[in-house]
Amino acid sequence: MAKSPPPRYTTHKVRALWFQARASYPVREANVRKLVSERNRVRPAFPPNVNWVPAGPSNIGGRCTALAIHPANPDIVYIGSAGGGVWRSDDAGRTWAAQWHDQPILNVGSLAIDPKSPDTLYCGTGEANLSADSYAGVGIFCTRNGGKNWDLLASSDEARIPRRIGAIAIDPFDSRHVIIGGVTHDAGDASAMFSSPDGGSTWQRQDFISPRNYWCHAVVFHPAIQGVMFATIDENGSKNGIWRSQDGGGTWLQLTKGLPPTSLFARTSLAIAPSRPDTMYAIAATATDGMLGVFKSTNRGSTWSEIHSGQLAKEGQMTYGNCIVVHPADPNHVLCGGVDLHLTTDGGSTWKRATHWDAVRNESTNYAHADHHALVMPASSPGRVYDANDGGMDMSDDGGTKWHNRSKGLAATMFYDSDVAQTDGRRYGGGAQDNGTLTTAEGEPGDFRQVLGGDGGWIVYDPQDADHFYGSIYNFEIHRWRAGHKKEVTPKNAKKAERNSVWMVYIVMDPNDSKTVYSATTRVWKTVDDGVAWKPVSPDLDGSVVSAIEVAPANSKYIYAGTENGGFFRSIDGGTAWSGDLSSSILPQMIVTRIETHPRKAKTVYVTVGGTGSPHVFRSDDAGDSWHDTDGGQLPDTPHHAIVCLPDHPDTVFVASDAAVFRSDDGGATWSNISGNLPHTSFVDLVYHRKDRTLTVATYGRSMFRLSL
Repeated sequence: MAKSPPPRYTTHKVRALWFQARASYPVREANVRKLVSERNRVRPAFPPNVNWVPAGPSNIGGRCTALAIHPANPDIVYIGSAGGGVWRSDDAGRTWAAQWHDQPILNVGSLAIDPKSPDTLYCGTGEANLSADSYAGVGIFCTRNGGKNWDLLASSDEARIPRRIGAIAIDPFDSRHVIIGGVTHDAGDASAMFSSPDGGSTWQRQDFISPRNYWCHAVVFHPAIQGVMFATIDENGSKNGIWRSQDGGGTWLQLTKGLPPTSLFARTSLAIAPSRPDTMYAIAATATDGMLGVFKSTNRGSTWSEIHSGQLAKEGQMTYGNCIVVHPADPNHVLCGGVDLHLTTDGGSTWKRATHWDAVRNESTNYAHADHHALVMPASSPGRVYDANDGGMDMSDDGGTKWHNRSKGLAATMFYDSDVAQTDGRRYGGGAQDNGTLTTAEGEPGDFRQVLGGDGGWIVYDPQDADHFYGSIYNFEIHRWRAGHKKEVTPKNAKKAERNSVWMVYIVMDPNDSKTVYSATTRVWKTVDDGVAWKPVSPDLDGSVVSAIEVAPANSKYIYAGTENGGFFRSIDGGTAWSGDLSSSILPQMIVTRIETHPRKAKTVYVTVGGTGSPHVFRSDDAGDSWHDTDGGQLPDTPHHAIVCLPDHPDTVFVASDAAVFRSDDGGATWSNISGNLPHTSFVDLVYHRKDRTLTVATYGRSMFRLSL
């Protein structure tokens, strides 16, 4: 009997809370209007010639959400990434080129290609996978020349269309008839199905469900009968489920025969069998992220039967990963899934697990990355399957039995954190969304490897020994590498509830004693023997997670901690005693994202904060007793994530935010934008390498870049 895979726990909604704490608190949805306007406000009138170079990884992808395949040439593939824009491959994914760079937002939710004019593509911005750990979009873009140029076809603000567009469908009988569906995490934004009769110039909201917001997850046209189309709806009520129109969207009928009660339906995906288009399939989630079922109809949706069984019935995270496709020449050959993909070749009578997220990457032919968001079987190459998932793109040439990764050059990794070994600038890495902790030893963008799985967290290198470093996995799981050997060194005396209270655990090494390491939950933990034993050295500081820790290089007894509640705390005796909250009335009670001290003055300390509506960089010259704003409105009013002071020029300070990277040469009095040629993504970490004089920036959607100073 086959061994059951280890459970894959639902983490995407916890990840959304992590993002919310930094980008949008106290509301759920981050303000994309503010992000775009602030990036434009701080853009220099005459930008300096600042040339950042890609630093990888380019051999490990990132979360991808959408696919579109050229109808005549199945090797031409377009893919949309959650934070890195649109990419194109002309060789079936063996190599990729980024098509998006300076669009207002690089968060993609959907793609569609015009079958009659395949150089015309539509892109819906804003990821619609119900995990709000990325910014929403700004509308729909269109290219008429195969991606060389993209224009904003319809603005979400002006056309009042959704900011998270997860579905685009082009009428096969009339290319000017376009339908979109979207979701929202902000009640003030539109969320529904919209129709355009003129190729996207104008849009009409479809109110057959409600004049108020509802979610539309999928729209498909019948390929052989004009006017017949299907959609899936979640309105949090009895109108959930599958709907059909037979007059091009003029009227709609809810399809219920053979299906569970409609109120049980949550996110649902549809696929029509191209070779027998009255046959169609649906995969549906429950509102609690489970599998409601896989269903089949042979009469255009008039009646349905349930066809899922076995391991498929145990699928999870179905509101996040949810997709289905039918073989172009065989109506009984279906692939679908969520965390993993499942295959039937007999119309659903039997199923087998087609991919194994827990298999060995690049070695096992049944490995494909977990969390599947889009599937395409091109009609011009029957048996070929393209799969967009949290790891980039995987591909099969035999209908889904054997798989190989096709993410080379797809530099769309979403990092939480990064570090560079000071003794060897070729050694660097970071923790990535669902791609683990990634490192390179050669300094080559295409030479990264995964050293920890899951969502990778904080990584920190010993400043004196590149072979000694720490990494982490989501929650409070910490690993140590020493002389080539890895060992888990999570504090064993931390209770489960405390470990689970933190999504990404902060780790910092004493710059003067690498055996002394600090980490935190709602209190600060310390080891003085390189992770053998840990003890909590602070009380519960303010009830929220400790989000930043700094050990002053000038005096290791000075330790600073910041919290998600915006608190700032200090110890001047190595962690034995702690102050109360020193954030005062100056710090804005937003999450403290990073703390940095002057390399020569332990009492001079900078903090960065998240959120919007306040300054984001503050300085204290008396260890936190008093503060002043060093932002002064010169920096963008967007979440700031990182700050670094140069050891040899301590008044030179760099900061990174969701909008830009800035530099100050006078301790924060004045600032200049050095974003240069960086793409319009979020910048989440900065690391300066002293010997090489390079600055490395990690992004949440476009991997890493490096600048020579």
